[in-house]
Amino acid sequence: MTSVRSVAAQQRAVNDLGRTPQLAVDGVWGPSTDAGVRWLQQRVGVAADGLWGPATEAAYHAWLDEGARLAVDGVFGQATVAAVQRAVGVPADGVWGPDSIRGLQRHLNTWGGASLTVDGAMGPGTVRALQTHLNRMAAAGLTVDGLWGPATVRAVQNGLNLGRF
Repeated sequence: MTSVRSVAAQQRAVNDLGRTPQLAVDGVWGPSTDAGVRWLQQRVGVAADGLWGPATEAAYHAWLDEGARLAVDGVFGQATVAAVQRAVGVPADGVWGPDSIRGLQRHLNTWGGASLTVDGAMGPGTVRALQTHLNRMAAAGLTVDGLWGPATVRAVQNGLNLGRF
């Protein structure tokens, strides 16, 4: 169930991230604690296996310390857009458009060595560069196919939550 923290500490961590109903902090592992840990793992963007190991611990601390605190749901909504905008240094208005894409392209050129044309178009080349960057920075395990979809968005959300974008 854990190699890093006690069951009671896991229960407190789940409660601290806002799960409802809150878990009883009794130090007893059971179905509610297992479900709570899996909920936390999904929220911080790691495999939801119910085992609190080093990856969960690191993701939990990144979430608290520097992460974007996004739901890892594969939806490129306003909160995810604003978090990407903050990460790439453009105004965080939550609206995805050419200025945001240019910021992303500059970011990928600087931090991912992408050599993209900064044109504000979200084409397959930009998506491939993003997928490659996420694989390197956040061990996303994406197929680098240039296709924008829920898996790429989940990897973006996870990378932002981990502070590795």
